Amino acid sequence: MSAPRKLLLLCSPGFGLIDAWLPVIKKLREREDVIIDFIFPEPSSLRLEEKNSDLFNLAETFVDNIIFRGYSGRWFTASSLIEARNGIKYGSLDKKILRFSSRLKKGALSKYLVMRVIGEYLLIVAKYIAHVKENLGKQDLYDIGLLRGANGLLYDVLLEEKSENNELMDKLKYIAKFSIAHGTDLRWISIDIPNNRKEVKDRSDVVVYAISNFEKKWYKEYFGILYGNMVHAGIPKHDNDWIKFVCSQHYSAEKYAFDSFVFIIGRPASPYNTPNRKKKALEDIYDIVCNKNKLKLVVKTHPKESLDNIDGKIYMDALGAENYGKKWIYSDRHPFILGKKSFFSISFYSSLSIDMLALDKPTIEYLDLNGLESYDNNDSLRDNSNGPVFQYRYKKLVLGASNNKEFEEHVNLILNNYKEALLPLSSSYLKIFEPFDGASEMVANDIINRLNKNKGIG
Repeated sequence: MSAPRKLLLLCSPGFGLIDAWLPVIKKLREREDVIIDFIFPEPSSLRLEEKNSDLFNLAETFVDNIIFRGYSGRWFTASSLIEARNGIKYGSLDKKILRFSSRLKKGALSKYLVMRVIGEYLLIVAKYIAHVKENLGKQDLYDIGLLRGANGLLYDVLLEEKSENNELMDKLKYIAKFSIAHGTDLRWISIDIPNNRKEVKDRSDVVVYAISNFEKKWYKEYFGILYGNMVHAGIPKHDNDWIKFVCSQHYSAEKYAFDSFVFIIGRPASPYNTPNRKKKALEDIYDIVCNKNKLKLVVKTHPKESLDNIDGKIYMDALGAENYGKKWIYSDRHPFILGKKSFFSISFYSSLSIDMLALDKPTIEYLDLNGLESYDNNDSLRDNSNGPVFQYRYKKLVLGASNNKEFEEHVNLILNNYKEALLPLSSSYLKIFEPFDGASEMVANDIINRLNKNKGIG
């Protein structure tokens, strides 16, 4: 019997990439001759995903071993995600030191050399503290040079040049690579090819499973991916059998407080969704959904939303701490489960709005970019009213709202004429992505066939 094929999943930027690859990994793991190890180059990726979330527990089901980097910069190995997560030693002091170090190195004070030097010394202190904590925790050290023996790398080529991945990519440069994007971004629209970019060399070591035929030219020009190494795969996680599988799992002890609700897809406050604008949007959402239409809200937070800081305060102030458990709640359930049970969803800009269309559920994107210089300029995408918008709204994959009036109009349309609200969104989804059932099986078979024949890779 031949040795099993060893595949590596590079979990960068984090669980969003795991979510994209899991349906394919499930098909690969159904074979007796495949083992898959997960690699986390950024300790925050393990730490930020709630251990009680459905996605965390789904991932635990399909992984063989975990290789992860601690805050000391050293590499470790663990036999499970929960063991690896518990091995990430990070407390409030570590958080304060790293945050202050980052401000000195990259913030407004970084223009002063002495501040940058202090920032570097603080980073050394933080790594030393992490080193001591990891030693006390008796973590199992790992030599990432051993990864060279793997048969293939599953990852997102878009993150290949991320600084945190440099060390790994150097070790894995001679290994066949297979790429699925970590989000359903319309990158051929939103990411321009710089005019002064150096000529990109053709690459035969990467196979890209494209979510849309529209993005193939972009992959060729930006990364040098050969057209023969690009396969249209639609969106594998939208396969009917995967959605049914996810919705049949019962990892979370969380019970639904509401029989029916509207699903809010969380997003951290940011330069394009400032704290004040996010709070105003949530206040409007509460007024129209909860007060006027007597519906409840379930919030699925983003891993980077700081619920113990600004984002948590915004939710509590806008939706009412006194209303928690009565009119609204947080949830760690998988978006497919929440989407299926909801009337519709609301986002502040998220690729999860595309996942909702796989469930025949419309999303209202409540995001006001007007007057924000970085997003409201001559290069901005524009809607039919000439307002600045992002890609999903531009391509009519969501119902767009920039104010209370527009939001209420969309809510009324969904509640009173669901088919009319959904039809144009579904039409755009089908046109852009051309999804087909069985995509994850096709990708899994293609990976194995290419490894067997060494076709088009390496």
